Amino acid sequence: MDAAESPPGAASAAGTAQDERVAAALAHWAPRFVANGTDYPDFVATLSRITRWDDWCREWGSTAQSYERLAQRAEDEGHPVTAGGAWRRAALCWHWGKYVFVDHPDEMRAAHDRTVDCYRRGAGTLTPPAQRVEIPYAARRAGGAPASMALAGYLRVPPAAQRPGEPPPHRPLPASQPPVVIMVPGLDSVKEELQATADYFLDRGLATLAIDGPGQGEAEYELPIEPAYEKVAAAVADFLGRRTDIDPGRIGLMGVSLGGYYAARCAAYEPRLRAAVALAGPYRFDLDWDTRPPQSRATFQHRSGAGSPEEARQRAAALTLEQAAPEITIPLLVVHGQLDRMVLPQQAERLAAEAPGAELAMYPRGNHGVTNQPYESRSMMADWLAGHLNGF
Repeated sequence: MDAAESPPGAASAAGTAQDERVAAALAHWAPRFVANGTDYPDFVATLSRITRWDDWCREWGSTAQSYERLAQRAEDEGHPVTAGGAWRRAALCWHWGKYVFVDHPDEMRAAHDRTVDCYRRGAGTLTPPAQRVEIPYAARRAGGAPASMALAGYLRVPPAAQRPGEPPPHRPLPASQPPVVIMVPGLDSVKEELQATADYFLDRGLATLAIDGPGQGEAEYELPIEPAYEKVAAAVADFLGRRTDIDPGRIGLMGVSLGGYYAARCAAYEPRLRAAVALAGPYRFDLDWDTRPPQSRATFQHRSGAGSPEEARQRAAALTLEQAAPEITIPLLVVHGQLDRMVLPQQAERLAAEAPGAELAMYPRGNHGVTNQPYESRSMMADWLAGHLNGF
């Protein structure tokens, strides 16, 4: 997802710019945090300790450390399920601490390292477990230097015996190798945060591979944002083609927020995709640039490798679907919230109108990412992808 919404005029009692960011977080960020695995009481308790934006990462780290202590105690006492859940909760708290905290890069990097480490320690107790994988990727670093590196991901494959609901006789039985959905984060989300949504796909017999691409998660410190994200999709499809536990002939892709742009771009240019979902994605990232919260613009500048706000605006303009949209002929589901202030609904309507393979699902009460209606929207996306990837 992109950096969270900050309404005009949001302010704390102190009235400083820093405090306005905290006030906006308290007023608007809870649906996303809760929908993706953080308990609402943890959100409220942590925010109650934060009066200045400079304290944001530190206080979320304090909440994370309380779960780390619980996890370690549970491990020592032989309770792996409790420990795994606590490690994952700690990871999410560290993630919330760092995700748009670009003002203090050292704190941000340390918190992200804890996100990765804590989630890795808890990934094996998910059902089904999350297997960390590394995807070979040829890229260029900021400045243009060539790089060969691995993109990190979490692969989860549903056991065949646990796939729910035998389809009716008129539908083909699923193959022993399940379809797989590539899951793509946005500007400020990471592969670990996507696991709450992955559960919906897994419940329908779809494997999931959530990745950190250029400018995202583990890759954000090495590679800038990549407008031509089909390069990433191609590397992931190559990786999946070498596996025997999924069906590489039935690959879908789902992206959220800036990842929604990536999803549409990949749908246009990666021929191995069978279907894609663009959730809350922009048609062109610079269209609403001046009305985006300052923290969103600063985060994009940081993760795109831009040297100035003006260069960041120019790089945002490169994230456009003007040429790609007419090339989208595979099924594309465009999902958006009518009340989204980060990516205005007109951008989703434009994509759906210009892409020959697209259909639009607009939620009248939906916010950015429709995290205020997570069960309804995620179930719909999962049912849609399951139908297209299984040939229903």
